[in-house]
Amino acid sequence: MYRFLFLLCIIWFVSTVSAGSFTDSLAQKQHVKRPGAVKPLTLDSLASKANEYCQDYSHKLSLFLYGKYKYNKFSIYHKEHKANLLYTPNGNFNTGFGFNYKWLGIGLAFNLGAINNDDEKYGETSRLDLQTNIYLKKMVVDFYFQYYKGFYINNPQDVFIPEDLQDHIYKRPDISTVSLGLSAMYVFNHEKFSYRSAFKQTSIQKKSAGSFLLGGTAFLQGVQADSSIFPSQSYFEVLPKVKQHSAIYFGVESAYAHNFVIKKHFFVSLSLMLSMQFGFTNTTIEDLSVNTNVVPVLHLQPRFAIGVNKPKWYAGFSFVQDNFAQFFDDKKQDWNYSFSSGHFRVFIGKRVNWF
Repeated sequence: MYRFLFLLCIIWFVSTVSAGSFTDSLAQKQHVKRPGAVKPLTLDSLASKANEYCQDYSHKLSLFLYGKYKYNKFSIYHKEHKANLLYTPNGNFNTGFGFNYKWLGIGLAFNLGAINNDDEKYGETSRLDLQTNIYLKKMVVDFYFQYYKGFYINNPQDVFIPEDLQDHIYKRPDISTVSLGLSAMYVFNHEKFSYRSAFKQTSIQKKSAGSFLLGGTAFLQGVQADSSIFPSQSYFEVLPKVKQHSAIYFGVESAYAHNFVIKKHFFVSLSLMLSMQFGFTNTTIEDLSVNTNVVPVLHLQPRFAIGVNKPKWYAGFSFVQDNFAQFFDDKKQDWNYSFSSGHFRVFIGKRVNWF
């Protein structure tokens, strides 16, 4: 049911948008200097104050090398057995290069066969993963389109009855997932706190600072298979034979983020978004019966970055993950569904004078 979405995304253009520096100015007025007079507060003085915390480097060409790992996984919690069934795709670690200049940023990453050569063990996963985190001066915007096909059970010891536990990996090449989402949050303390310094390196955080964020999100996620997603001869076999499960989530979200500057050039960035949202779910059983529900959904999103950021070069590690957990009424359903998507990135780059 998701193939038509897959065909819409043949070409991917990764871009990161960076906001320009503070450019507003006031018309200057004549002020008569008197003893004890207080210097008037202007936008120029505010900009000067802000520069004590952040310095923009988007006017310089930034060249970087990076490695990136993306994923989309889901799990089912069996309430009676109190165990999780975790399906994971066969992951790929890609490496590449890119640049940032002013508002434009492009990165090209490639699959290295010498590293990602475990298809025989874990099965082959086909994917189209378009995750973009856009860090503006005043906002952060996240966009997701992910299509994965081919999963394996990552925790067989919690799923199968001991006497039926097999040595080989339990693979499900027929299972596919799709995720489509958009979220945006406003950064209240954008004059002193910079997401771009930690995650895009188009600015430098000079002093430690933090900010509250507020925004909203909408997310579509679904999984489908040729047969029940619950394996036979397992603790989950007693559950309904679910072939398809999808949900739409939406809600308001809030977060707090903080950049810690250590010895001038080293940084640690911590951010946590936590919100309770609403979800509309649709579940199809093998007998073609369909169940629909409205459920509360917990959305948890951590962001983390650590590294060194100097005027001429930078290096570090960053991590972003979205976690959604559905909570069904025990009287309506004896299992809960959750999924996670995200990526981690290692990078090193150099700034050069373009003109």
